[in-house]
Amino acid sequence: MSTPSQKVSSSNKQIYQRLKQAIDLNLRRQIFIAACDDLCLRDCLAARLQAELATDSADSISRPSSIDYPRFVSLELDVSDPNPWDSIAAWLTQHPPPRNGGSGGRLPGFQILGAEHLTRHSPAVQWSFLSYLRDIEANLQMCESTLLLWVSRPWLSSIEQSAPEFWQWRTGVFEFEGEPTPAKADFGHSDDFGHSENFGNLRDNGDSDDQLLRSSESGESPIPHEQVPIPDPPSPAKDAKSVELADLVLAATSEELEAENNPASEDNFLPLQTLQYIELLQEHQCCSEALALAYHSLGNYYRDRILGGDASPQNLTIAIRAIEQVIAYLELDDNSEQDQPLTDECARLISQLTQNLTQYESNNLPPISDLINDLGTFYWMLSRDRTQHNSADPVSCLERSIALYLEGLNRTDADSEPQTRVRLNKNLGIAAADLARYQDKTENLQQAVAAYQQALLDLDPAAEPQQYAAAQNNLATAYWNLAQDGQPIVYLKSAIAAYTQALCCYSPDREPLNYAGVQNNLGTACWNLAQHEPSELLLVRAIDAYREALKYRTRELVPAAAAATYNNLGTAYWHLANQFQQQQARTESLQQAITAYEAALDIAAKLVSEALEEDRTQLTFDTLAARNNLGLAHYQLATDPDFAVNKDAQTSHLEAALHHQLQVCAASGQYLQDKGLTYGDKLNLQAPVNSQAADSRQTALSYIVKTIRAFYSECGLQGQNLALSKVPGDLLPEILRRL
Repeated sequence: MSTPSQKVSSSNKQIYQRLKQAIDLNLRRQIFIAACDDLCLRDCLAARLQAELATDSADSISRPSSIDYPRFVSLELDVSDPNPWDSIAAWLTQHPPPRNGGSGGRLPGFQILGAEHLTRHSPAVQWSFLSYLRDIEANLQMCESTLLLWVSRPWLSSIEQSAPEFWQWRTGVFEFEGEPTPAKADFGHSDDFGHSENFGNLRDNGDSDDQLLRSSESGESPIPHEQVPIPDPPSPAKDAKSVELADLVLAATSEELEAENNPASEDNFLPLQTLQYIELLQEHQCCSEALALAYHSLGNYYRDRILGGDASPQNLTIAIRAIEQVIAYLELDDNSEQDQPLTDECARLISQLTQNLTQYESNNLPPISDLINDLGTFYWMLSRDRTQHNSADPVSCLERSIALYLEGLNRTDADSEPQTRVRLNKNLGIAAADLARYQDKTENLQQAVAAYQQALLDLDPAAEPQQYAAAQNNLATAYWNLAQDGQPIVYLKSAIAAYTQALCCYSPDREPLNYAGVQNNLGTACWNLAQHEPSELLLVRAIDAYREALKYRTRELVPAAAAATYNNLGTAYWHLANQFQQQQARTESLQQAITAYEAALDIAAKLVSEALEEDRTQLTFDTLAARNNLGLAHYQLATDPDFAVNKDAQTSHLEAALHHQLQVCAASGQYLQDKGLTYGDKLNLQAPVNSQAADSRQTALSYIVKTIRAFYSECGLQGQNLALSKVPGDLLPEILRRL
């Protein structure tokens, strides 16, 4: 093949480099498809691949040999019998690999050209080519290295539709830019069937095609029996779970290789290499432990990606399927009544596997209880994924996760590592608490409490303070959630005790955010208990906890969390002022409440103005309710007898109260208008957010009327007119009617 001259675009150069890098890895059974309509460009790219990959200069230097066995071979498709497998077999027969192990003992890669010439041959010949591709599984032994098939874009579509078996085995597809070039008309007297856009409909082109399809499906090979046989028999059939897992891995790897700006690397092909080891182990009927180790290596590859932040549903599903295979093979090994002798080939494969694939210091498999724990955790992570690509039912995932944690605990005994039981119990508690959000709230929360308590029995707070504190915090949160449905005093006291224990082990210097989070939770539990057992001491304790949390929950570091704590602090001060204190202390508490609410709303407004969508969605408090409370605190200070002698301050607080109340009306009204609702429209108000906005508007309107009356009472008619002048025209009719 001569090397043509062709100007290659920058985009095509990038695609070519990705293709070359993928081929240059020289892994087993890589199936690539390159689509290019410009035949001159195709010839240029193929010739360049041939020149750059045909020999390995490094190997030639290190291996003094008179035989230079190629690493990459170009073959032209025989259009009279378009069987790529026969072409490869014929070449290998004429050029047998050197016995001295040249080129590392590996077969060369092959690129197949000439498929575009099939456009000028009969539909039967065209369909026979697709039939040969469909027989890929029977010829996989031919593809010990790389196969690159060059086709046009219409043929690419035909292969996907009419040769799905070949398409499923693809490692990657590389599509080059270029205008279509007519094929050369030098193929005898065959009928001209024009362009290949019609190939996708070959199934409907007459009896000859139907006969080809039937013979292929009936198990008769459409490959003619020539003097060059296919070297090896097909692999034995795999079980359904192995096939499903292989399909998932192949699909994931193919997507990565086809993705733009994602250069191929050896790491991309590690899952494929692992699958190849698994297939060889299965072919040689190696021991179950070896297969378990191979599947564990595959699972660890995706486990590392998940722990690195790529917890996509695809990665989670593959990790789940891989670990399920590990457990299945380990149990098969345990139940086996006789140990089969290890063959030399199995020993060699296992040695290669442990050296090349297992990326850990020890090649030993972990205890099965640890594997079950990992499997349960992946199901739990899948239940929390809310992306559109995740079709898994969260309830089913959580139920499966809980069942696995319980099974893992059943497999532990007195000799098991305490950390194993701790891990399983803690994870069981988390999964049960999550399931309580969907169904059987009390029952699942009680299971979570029991699991956390069991975990704490195996934890030493002196030796493992962080784990102990985390378990206590989770236990306290489960108690707090139980308190919302019944026996609030009992459960809230238990929650306060657990939060207090957690604080004894969290260091604000080492873990400031965890420490601040527990302080915030403690404050909320104390405030909540004060609603059932009124106590000034509990409210003061809540205020102290919130203030301690805000030392570390700063607006600069965690703005959404800081805003929530400021809102909680304002509410605690407001309740303290209205329930227990004398006039002067009450005034001071209301002023502190105003300061806290203003801080919370200021942070929230900044998040909205800067369009920090991620932080905005993390706001855990109702900003409209906070603004209503802020207006109420100003109103109470203005109407407090201590302010009667200070008219300027009194007027200032009334104006502030009216300002915030009007803002609530405007915001809630705008929200309802955006939803196509008007105030008083009960249709669709059952939605919690809609109802919340309507309630906030109702509350604000009531306070506006009270504030305008206070203006009149404290400042006379002039004050009332001042207040009414600030009310928007669309609200005046409703306000005047209420007045």
